[in-house]
Amino acid sequence: MKPNKKGQVAKFHTPLTDENPNQIYVVLDIIEDEIRPRAEIKALNTGLAFPPINTVLLNDLEVVEVDTSDLIGHNVTINKFDYSQVTGKVISVNEQKISLNLTTGINGVETNVWLTIQDKNGTEHTGSLFVN
Repeated sequence: MKPNKKGQVAKFHTPLTDENPNQIYVVLDIIEDEIRPRAEIKALNTGLAFPPINTVLLNDLEVVEVDTSDLIGHNVTINKFDYSQVTGKVISVNEQKISLNLTTGINGVETNVWLTIQDKNGTEHTGSLFVN
């Protein structure tokens, strides 16, 4: 499936021979055009302080699923249903594979990844992963 909104994580479905086939990108914008629809993308996990933003043909991209089970055991922050935030260790994930959506919030990035965490007092909390 090709990306259709900002914040989706995608990769090139047929990368060039000198490109990393596992490189993933976040879609920053969709440029609607009947002849040549495009997307502005930024590479993730490059190690660069300011990764470049590129404009590519939308049809060259496909949305990727992310394995959320890699988060188990890590300390993260979640947004709860009551809009509060809690930090703790991930003890379970709602879905193991998910098409990740990222949304810029006031103090960080909100996701559609639903987790259960355990805080330092041993209390369990459920909410969506928040990256600051």
